[in-house]
Amino acid sequence: MTPRTQFALVLVQTVLVQTLSFGLRPTLSYAVLDAGGSGSLLGVLTAAFALPSLFLALPVGHIMDRIGERPVLVIGPLSMLAASVIGFIFTDSIALLILATAFVGIGHLSTVLSTQAVLANRFASGRADSVFGYYTFAASLGQTFGPLLLSLPSDRPEMPPIGTILIVSITASLIMFAASLFISSSPHLRASKTGNLASNTLALLRIKGVIRALIATSIVLATIDLFVVYMPLLGHERGLTTVVVSVMLVVRAAASMVSRLFLGVLVRRIGRRRLAVGSIAVSALALGAIALPTPQAALITFSAVYGFFIGICQPVTLSWISELAPAGSRGLAMSLRLAANRIGQTVIPATLGVLAVAAGAAGVLVAAAGTLAVAAWSSAALPGPSTRPPPDHDVG
Repeated sequence: MTPRTQFALVLVQTVLVQTLSFGLRPTLSYAVLDAGGSGSLLGVLTAAFALPSLFLALPVGHIMDRIGERPVLVIGPLSMLAASVIGFIFTDSIALLILATAFVGIGHLSTVLSTQAVLANRFASGRADSVFGYYTFAASLGQTFGPLLLSLPSDRPEMPPIGTILIVSITASLIMFAASLFISSSPHLRASKTGNLASNTLALLRIKGVIRALIATSIVLATIDLFVVYMPLLGHERGLTTVVVSVMLVVRAAASMVSRLFLGVLVRRIGRRRLAVGSIAVSALALGAIALPTPQAALITFSAVYGFFIGICQPVTLSWISELAPAGSRGLAMSLRLAANRIGQTVIPATLGVLAVAAGAAGVLVAAAGTLAVAAWSSAALPGPSTRPPPDHDVG
């Protein structure tokens, strides 16, 4: 199978895993509520999804650097299949629905890490920004498709068609599994078997620029979460309709997709370091502007500006870290990035959330914009043009 075809299969895996994650998670939440669970159990579901990323990310990356990406890539769809089957058969069991959510987390973790490692090892040499731009575009596409599953026809207006969605998920998981069998592990660049997880992680952190990259990516992702969570509160405080809030959220996501699709062109014309620092700075200004008392049209415009420029940052940090990591440790590097993102998504919203009591949503958004200034500073450590060898294969 040609490298171009394998690259396409990686993108298919990415779209499907994000579709399943963003479709199964709310579906299982509805299933728990339908089984008689309380709203407080939804926090348990959130933890069940997140814990695999916090505790398994680094070990999984360490293993991939030794045995290759394919075994971990296969685990992803099998975990999604297990989650879908458990949810379909045991719809009335809250405990098993929580277990199903944990399998979703494992499936998401396995697929995300293995696909990122495949791209970093096989395809990103010399054109990492374009490769990861396409990758994050595919992820955004899946995150858009997933919630649409909830709108499938249902005989209960207050509930999505849980059984139908789970059947769709089983089918999609089987397609993912079939596709994973045609994606091979990187043929070389395996790590030495002498280093352990702790020593290899510390070695990565000692590389100049890695910590700054982790700071930047964790802050950027946390502000996106804050935007999504606090837009409804901002709308409530200012008397905005749900349609306006929905449009703000949609244009943010759509603008991010557009910027990712053309990332390679932007990097070639502007330069990676200037693009990263400038895009984070502009996104900080746009996010701060949303906190101002402005007309609805301006809020929607600022949301689009924020989305376009914040969308650039995630693929840039992916390519940044993939080029900093030495051959044979890129699986661990991708895992380290994912773990840093999860820590940022936990610590930053929890810290800034206390401002909502005193200053409302606007105070949280201004503080989030301030954290992006730190991310811009971190991005100033970006290296110049890549010195890695030209790509072996054309995947564009």
